[in-house]
Amino acid sequence: MITPIVDGKVLTLADTVPGKKYRILRINGGRRLNSRLFAMGLVPNETFYVSNESRGGPVRISIKGSIFAIGKGMANKIVVREMNNRKKY
Repeated sequence: MITPIVDGKVLTLADTVPGKKYRILRINGGRRLNSRLFAMGLVPNETFYVSNESRGGPVRISIKGSIFAIGKGMANKIVVREMNNRKKY
């Protein structure tokens, strides 16, 4: 699978950094994976925070007030973009 890199900010969920905010761009999965992730609220354009760093285990994310652990196989199929965390005045 090829993940486009634009300004170094587009990556897969498996490559995210804890404490940062991300937006889901797309899910490169089949019907079953998409259905499962959509049921958990992981849909394109939704934002979330990464809760922990896990080099080899699941990635823990916080989305819509819930916390989920996403396995590395699934995480590699979720393409995200890092959000600009600066406040606009």
